[in-house]
Amino acid sequence: MADKRAEKVTAEIERQLEDRGYCSVPDVLVGIGMLDERKLHEWTKGNVFCLEDVCSSDLPRLHAVLRSVKAYAEEVGLKPSLARYVRDGKGSMPLRFTKSGDPVLERLYSTHYLDPWKAQEIRRRK
Repeated sequence: MADKRAEKVTAEIERQLEDRGYCSVPDVLVGIGMLDERKLHEWTKGNVFCLEDVCSSDLPRLHAVLRSVKAYAEEVGLKPSLARYVRDGKGSMPLRFTKSGDPVLERLYSTHYLDPWKAQEIRRRK
């Protein structure tokens, strides 16, 4: 089962890289069906405590996805970039990803992985 999940994660990362030159964990979770896009939107508005609360999978599976994304990114040489996730609307209140508040997991969730060559190609097309 874990191999199938890793294959789905890899396919989703590659789709995002092709489309926009980078991938993000929240979008990977949406793409593989562990997070409903409407619930992601509710989280970005600050209406839920943390992203893990609105995912449709348990914490070990979610954390396995985090590890898969990071491992794939390192394997193919993607550039990590820490993104700042803040609530939509008034103010810039940071959004929380985890129930525990673990800084290592928070960082993994908020890291985007860039393909510099693909991103450059996409910018040239626009």
